[in-house]
Amino acid sequence: MFVINETKKEMLLTLVGEGKNCLITGATGTGKTTLCFEVAESLGLNPVVINCGSTQDARSSLLGYFTLKDGSTVFEDSDFLRSVQEPNTLIILDELSRASDDAYNIIFPVLDFRRNIRVDEKEGEGRMVEVDSSVRFIATANVGLEYSSTRSIDRALCDRFRIFNLEYIKGKQLKKYIKSTEGKDISSLASPLLSLYDYSHLLFEEGKIATRISTRAILESLCLLSKFKMKDIVDFNILSIFEQDSTSIASDSNILREYADSIGIYNED
Repeated sequence: MFVINETKKEMLLTLVGEGKNCLITGATGTGKTTLCFEVAESLGLNPVVINCGSTQDARSSLLGYFTLKDGSTVFEDSDFLRSVQEPNTLIILDELSRASDDAYNIIFPVLDFRRNIRVDEKEGEGRMVEVDSSVRFIATANVGLEYSSTRSIDRALCDRFRIFNLEYIKGKQLKKYIKSTEGKDISSLASPLLSLYDYSHLLFEEGKIATRISTRAILESLCLLSKFKMKDIVDFNILSIFEQDSTSIASDSNILREYADSIGIYNED
């Protein structure tokens, strides 16, 4: 679930459609990957997701590997290498900020005027793989100190993208979405969670807590509402992300728990 300004979305579609690389940034659960699939659908492109977080062995992940076939050693192209040659494909470089330096070096030339990849493992003319003219690229990234295993994206790589930031939606918007998909009763039951969701975002923006409750966390908790007490959902599920070893994170949990108490979540029979 995401909400994006219509003008921003039209700009994104226009740029991708014209062959410009775009990067969607934002916090976890804001709908970045979902938006990428919607871009693919709107432009009539076949989406292929490349998980950049799994490219620590970049050459194998992005180019391919040797394997034994019919008694001979042959080079097997990776999904990425096959996809850049497939017409009308939208390659989604998911979690770009988790890629390795080697992965960045491989990705560079496909994103600029060269639009090709040199694969030394191949023989002869086959070493230079050309990106099909109809292939488009879009990427996602979590940016910020609250995300472990992420890194600052190299400026040279970043400059190859037009960047769009996707914000979290407000609780009111999320409630409207829940009502349209799950019905009025579930939407009503979710009200305390949405109040806590909004409050966590307010505190985060004020620098009073280290992270916030994501849209995804709320949506994936809806199935619990008709079976479990709200206080248990909050304690055992929603606030579990804050209950880490760090003292500061633990205090964040206490701050949100105090607010939950103030709006009556802990007054259930």
